[in-house]
Amino acid sequence: MDRRKFIATVGLGVGAGLLSTGNAFAIMPGDDIRQLFLNPPDSARPGCYWWWFNGLVNKEGLTRDLEEFRDKGIGNVLLVNSAGGLGGVQMPFGAKFLSDEWKELFKHAIKEAKRLNIDVGVNLCSGWAMGGPWITPEVAGRWVLQSEITIVGPQKFSGVLPLPGNRSGYDYVFNPPGFKDYIDLPLEKLDYRDTAVVAFPGGTKLDGERAKLIPAKTNRKDASNFIRQKDLMAPVLEPWSSAANDKPVPVAQVIDLTPKMRADGHLEWEVPAGSWTIVRTGHRMTGSRLMIAQPEADGLSVGWLSSEGVDIQFEHLGKVLLELAGPLKDNTLKYFCDDSFEDGFPNWTAKILQKFQEYRGYDASPYLPVLAGYIITSAEVSDRFLHDYRKTVADCMADGHYKRFAELCHEHGLKVQNESAGPSRSGTMCMDGLKNLGRSDQPMGEFWLGLRHDEVGGLDDNLGYGVSRLENGQNKVTKMAASASHIYGKKTASAEAFTTMRHWNDYPGNLKQAADRAYCEGINRLVIHTSTSQRPEDGKPGYEYGAGTHFNPNVTWWNKSGGFLAYMGRCQHLLQEGKFVADVLYYNGDWAPNIVEPKHIDPSLGFGYDYDVCNAEVLLTRLSVKAGRLVLPDGMSYRLLVLPDTARMPVEVVTKIKQLVSEGATVVGPRPSMDPGLKNYPVCDADVLKVSGEVWGNCDGVNVTFHKYGKGRVFWNKSLRDILQDDGVTSDFSHDSPYAFIDFIHRSTDDGEIYFLANRNNRVEKLNCQFRATGKPEIWDPVAADIRGAAFSIAGGRVSVPMEFQAFQSFFIVFPKRGTTLKGLPFPAFAPVSDIKGAWTVRFDTAWGGPASVQFPSLQDWTKRPEEGIKFYSGTATYVKEINVETTGRLFLDLGVVKNIAEVKLNGKSLGIVWTAPWRVEITSAVKTGTNLLEIEVVNLWPNRLIGDAALPPEKRLTNTNIPFKSDAPLLSSGLLGPVTINKIV
Repeated sequence: MDRRKFIATVGLGVGAGLLSTGNAFAIMPGDDIRQLFLNPPDSARPGCYWWWFNGLVNKEGLTRDLEEFRDKGIGNVLLVNSAGGLGGVQMPFGAKFLSDEWKELFKHAIKEAKRLNIDVGVNLCSGWAMGGPWITPEVAGRWVLQSEITIVGPQKFSGVLPLPGNRSGYDYVFNPPGFKDYIDLPLEKLDYRDTAVVAFPGGTKLDGERAKLIPAKTNRKDASNFIRQKDLMAPVLEPWSSAANDKPVPVAQVIDLTPKMRADGHLEWEVPAGSWTIVRTGHRMTGSRLMIAQPEADGLSVGWLSSEGVDIQFEHLGKVLLELAGPLKDNTLKYFCDDSFEDGFPNWTAKILQKFQEYRGYDASPYLPVLAGYIITSAEVSDRFLHDYRKTVADCMADGHYKRFAELCHEHGLKVQNESAGPSRSGTMCMDGLKNLGRSDQPMGEFWLGLRHDEVGGLDDNLGYGVSRLENGQNKVTKMAASASHIYGKKTASAEAFTTMRHWNDYPGNLKQAADRAYCEGINRLVIHTSTSQRPEDGKPGYEYGAGTHFNPNVTWWNKSGGFLAYMGRCQHLLQEGKFVADVLYYNGDWAPNIVEPKHIDPSLGFGYDYDVCNAEVLLTRLSVKAGRLVLPDGMSYRLLVLPDTARMPVEVVTKIKQLVSEGATVVGPRPSMDPGLKNYPVCDADVLKVSGEVWGNCDGVNVTFHKYGKGRVFWNKSLRDILQDDGVTSDFSHDSPYAFIDFIHRSTDDGEIYFLANRNNRVEKLNCQFRATGKPEIWDPVAADIRGAAFSIAGGRVSVPMEFQAFQSFFIVFPKRGTTLKGLPFPAFAPVSDIKGAWTVRFDTAWGGPASVQFPSLQDWTKRPEEGIKFYSGTATYVKEINVETTGRLFLDLGVVKNIAEVKLNGKSLGIVWTAPWRVEITSAVKTGTNLLEIEVVNLWPNRLIGDAALPPEKRLTNTNIPFKSDAPLLSSGLLGPVTINKIV
């Protein structure tokens, strides 16, 4: 799209913004960053989940969707095929998945996407998570099961060992998808298979409080996706200690009987004297199936801890899609996706013992009774084994599933995108979230809209995650996805955006706050969830999936969505440039599960510094030191490495920390004294003590909090802020208002320093902002596409910029390395010239039940009108009024309160779309002295018409959808509410 068409498309998004400053800038040759800010590249455009719902799509609808996407500013789509689900009533069925009809539709979509230069990704199954009818029980998700018997020797035992119960160890399961359909199936329907049989003399089980931790430590603790990171990880980090009445079994006395048992479970064994416990360990398929898959594509989910299921999935579906795409797979079909991991807590694989040996370096067979609660060697040793078991599960998931999926995609010239670390089931699965995400070319998180996110108090912390969908004001997993992107060297950090069950209640003006929150958390690629493809003949608003902001050509405000999409494109372009700036790198530990907390302010660090979080893999394989900074191969760097508050650390990690400190790194954290695992125990503990003693010296954290080793330093019990400030490192960003909530993120590029600031409060904020930067700043407005010089001052090596934010407003503050020729100007002050009062002529669309024309004596909420055609109206209405203007100079029209989006025309000239604060538009270019014709098109949302139709018989309804509304549901405030005023800059 050329710049002229771009400006015409987004209206106020560019045109009025350029007029608003009186301080024009010139784009010089080679000034790509400014050029691309005005007209973002396709790679920066937002995407959307393109939902083919029940196969109810046709070529006309697909073409319309893609043409509208391209026109409004969507640059990529993720194709998801699903059946009905998560709300709504049954809807018609269309093309069956992978039928000849469906294949023709897919080929048509790919060709049209190529014509329109839209990238396509495909979720590699129907519904989610990965699986299908081709996944057989032996490669499906698995649960470990155990049975036990006691026999007395000496004797010759010859008999069949008892099978485990079908849900032995899973007494409190409540949450895995569809579990009611499979949890109580008889064992013969669950593909039970043996792993090992061991026997040992005597033995006792863990009891009391220790026993309560067994479900968590053995990856059998069920939980909802509401669980917090700390509550998830705390139980597995709670140490087991020996008790006086323990009777542990020495590991040397555990006998492996696996070779003595036949496939039918018959055991032949010469039992030694004494009482012996035999533990039979095997596994069943969990039985978990795909979520809302089309019937013909439904089936078992893959086994997440092995690669066999991924290989089969790719063979049966991936290669089919590649063949259908043909040559377009190289330039249009860009990636395959594995959407949300939502499959409970698979915890076993047929090759678990082999993988354990590979990852942990010892034979796990003698320790398998620990999974049943028995104490092998000691409670402490048993705890170490379970640490190693959980890590093995996490490694199997990262490599067996996500790494293998990436390999298959790369072999065929595709990228891979994974939403592989929750929040949906990361609270139940023993995963390393960062490692999973790091296996993806496009790591992805997700965020939801709270049920009352646009109401006063609707995001308060005391509402709980189920209502606010936030933890302490932040999204659950987006910081983790962003950190994964940074530490693994990926350009984008993606997010499934705006997921909700608020049907047609959202619009650009109330989505912006959620987008800005994610941007400040490090997300720089939003994929809107969701845009359901509609056949034109199915009416409006059409058939919709039950969870997702409905964002497609059928929404009332679609034709005025370009400004919002352009806003996201501008933000994402700048936020994809250069590198994220962070002073601190937190090491999240070596354990599993390993999930990153939502973005928060560490009290030790305070506001104004940013951070990333890394895992052991990145610390060991990617982190080095250069000029005193911790650096990654892709250019990220940090000033401090912060260790978790624990004495446990693997030998290889403490050895790497020794190397980093010796080479000049600054590390903060307690001295480790033991290895958490069992490999080479107890020598491993002695090695940890030896190495840490060299690095930490006599740093006891009380009398001595600092030790220099080699070129670097270690600190303990000293605040991060004090360490940084003692080194002369001031906060990256600060401001002088004790009440404002200005969120930020900073990117550094070859062209300059880029700060994104977002007002998180629904009110005007006037304050001074300080930056750890040099040079003259510019203010880049991503709503108006306006670049202007900023007023500023310099003190204490920091640049201070007076700022004024409207409600939820955001700006980029850019420090160009080439300097700026723009004069620094303060924010303009506006003074009212006149109020536009009196009557308005309002024209409605009669096709949607409104009157062709009606007089409003004054501005009034449509829902307060007596006419049902207005009260229940949804769509566009045009307010028309002649206004007299005598004042000259630069004039602005302020719309006051708009429900929900508006376009302003004066004397026939469109002045742009107004979709967010400030709700005003400059009218200078169109106004004339005397009488002027003012037209304001205002669009509201679908619910009012749907509520009105709910009271009507089906044949009289104007709408058609599968989402039912109640006739007595509250109506949404609608229309132009004002006050409408003319203002001028003073």
